[in-house]
Amino acid sequence: MMEKRGHHICKMVNYEVRQKTAQETSRKVGGNVVTTPGSVEVMIYKSKNKIEGGMKDVKVAAQKIYDILKKEGREMTVNKKIIKKYNLL
Repeated sequence: MMEKRGHHICKMVNYEVRQKTAQETSRKVGGNVVTTPGSVEVMIYKSKNKIEGGMKDVKVAAQKIYDILKKEGREMTVNKKIIKKYNLL
């Protein structure tokens, strides 16, 4: 079962990227087949507090966290593998 806050994708210092996914479903209602489309929502969390949500791509969320850390002057604490993986500037 999926967590309430979504699945953990990556962590930068004390910020996390989490992702909720809903798969496409189809069922019969009154003899007709009704399909509901799937969706993806990416959110930014700091501990258990949601900072921002409603994004569709993990790279956008990672870039926003990196920008926040730049403003705080803590971009040097981000792992080099994460910077390379998400092409952060």
